Amino acid sequence: MERSKIINLIKMLIITATMIAVLFLLSKILVLKSEDGINQFDALYKQPENSIDVLFVGSSKVYCDIATGVLWEKYGIASFDLGGAEAPAWVSYYQLKEALRTQRPKVICYEVSVAAMLPSILCQSDEWASDNTYGMKWNSNRTEQLRVNSENEDDYRTRLDPFNIMHGRYKDLQENDFTNQRNTARYKGFDPRESIVEMETPDISGVTDAVPCSEKAEEYIRRIIELAKEENIPLMLFASPCEARESEQEIINYIWQIAESEGVEYIDFNTRYDELGMDYSKDMSVGNHLSYTGNYKFSNYLGQILKEKYDIPDRRGDSRYVSWDWDATYQNYERQDLLIMQTEDAAEIMNLASQGYLIFGINEGKGCVIENGELVAGDPDQTEIRVTYQSGDNAFMLKDWYNKGEHMVSLFENDTEYTEYYGNILFIYDNVNHRYVRSVYF
Repeated sequence: MERSKIINLIKMLIITATMIAVLFLLSKILVLKSEDGINQFDALYKQPENSIDVLFVGSSKVYCDIATGVLWEKYGIASFDLGGAEAPAWVSYYQLKEALRTQRPKVICYEVSVAAMLPSILCQSDEWASDNTYGMKWNSNRTEQLRVNSENEDDYRTRLDPFNIMHGRYKDLQENDFTNQRNTARYKGFDPRESIVEMETPDISGVTDAVPCSEKAEEYIRRIIELAKEENIPLMLFASPCEARESEQEIINYIWQIAESEGVEYIDFNTRYDELGMDYSKDMSVGNHLSYTGNYKFSNYLGQILKEKYDIPDRRGDSRYVSWDWDATYQNYERQDLLIMQTEDAAEIMNLASQGYLIFGINEGKGCVIENGELVAGDPDQTEIRVTYQSGDNAFMLKDWYNKGEHMVSLFENDTEYTEYYGNILFIYDNVNHRYVRSVYF
């Protein structure tokens, strides 16, 4: 071959390789980042093979209600929340099949509520179908899940190519599309709801009738049971605490009949409010999920049951499971952040933020930085409020300024600004989860 042709061929190969690399990078950026299923699968694939001892599957009531960090800290249980947004039984079935390609849990726990809360659903919308599928690798589990979750063949073919759903995301890209902090082995699927929704404590003790769920839901609930039996893995069906309606409870009662007929363990936690110590005035959140206090109580109680019923080892202290230590640490600080946000007393906030936090404060016209309870920056005798501080990759600056005659004070975290009116003020920053929590005047 002539030298010029060889050079041209090499150039073409370089251009082709570059284009493939660019397309791969773009696909990583454009792909949906969702803690309603996609990030859960991204993290699942990063877990060491056969490291998950308790695998939770089901809908968002799995990843909102079950605090994997609590199960770890209290009982040494290496668990993972593999839920999907409003995931019906057929979605959970294929998600479970996919998980069992790399994991061999000591027990599988399936949350059944969607069959009761969405009794007429036969397939999901594009939004939820994509969230529940596009985190999975390309294989038969992914394609078959899309097929049974689509209304017809045209919908299936459209959903098969994720760019048909994602092609318009260019204008919606955010920082997380480039960093995706949840895409790590440290993330165990838990995505709690922070708000509190006050509810009345339901009473379903008198609901004894059983009403069938849809034929499709029953088929796939039985498939989940059969899959667990084939794999010789214990299976527990359960209903997470919620504001249960009578019509929903009747369907759940029917699912318990299925469990009994199949010889499968089941627990209805809506009959155990007192044992859980549930307070529906503060333990519930949006979407009939548990709040931080609720999922802490539930997870603690659930962990005790799991340890009593199944042979689950305590993995604490095992270097192979250090990522579960990180997961628990992150969750502790997220829970602490919530307490800080709900507290108005500055002294109590200082106490709550004594470890793992940066506090940027102004008191009587002087600025300072406190880290882990110690003064690390700021001159107590200074008169100008301008304090800079570097923590890891983050640069901070505290300064005062005027806006149309109003005296203001701002905390800058790299290029992000948090501004309040001038006065004695604290800016609280979670230095473990790397997020601004709040400001408070004192």
